[in-house]
Amino acid sequence: MRDLYETFPLSSSRLSMAPTVSDYVEDVVLAADTLLRVPLPAGAQFVLFSLDNDFRAKLGTVASSFSLPSAVSTDGSGSELNPAARRIPATLGDGSTTPTHLLLRAPAACKGSLSFYA
Repeated sequence: MRDLYETFPLSSSRLSMAPTVSDYVEDVVLAADTLLRVPLPAGAQFVLFSLDNDFRAKLGTVASSFSLPSAVSTDGSGSELNPAARRIPATLGDGSTTPTHLLLRAPAACKGSLSFYA
C-alpha cells in the first residue's frame, strides 16, 4: 500500500497538495439505510472517501453499528456526514479497542470508492 505522505522532493511545494493515486481502492455500493462494514486493510493509516450521494461514516469493529440520526445527539456517539479524508487511529475513542472496520450508511442508495493509504 502506498504512503499518503511521500518523501522529499515529492513532499515539497505543489506536489504535496495531492496524494499519489492509491494502489488499494475498495468499490462500495450502499443500499438505502443499510449498514455496510468494510474491513480495514492491513497497514492502512488513511482513507479517502468518494461517493455520489450523502453518506455517513464511523470507525468501529465487526460488532459495531449505527443508525441514521433521527434526533440530536449530545454524547459524542454520532457518525460523520460526508467525510472526505480521515486518518485511521490506532484505537477507538475508548483508548483500547483496535478499529477493524469502516462503517458506512446512506439515506439513499449510492456508489463510490474508498482509497486507502499507509
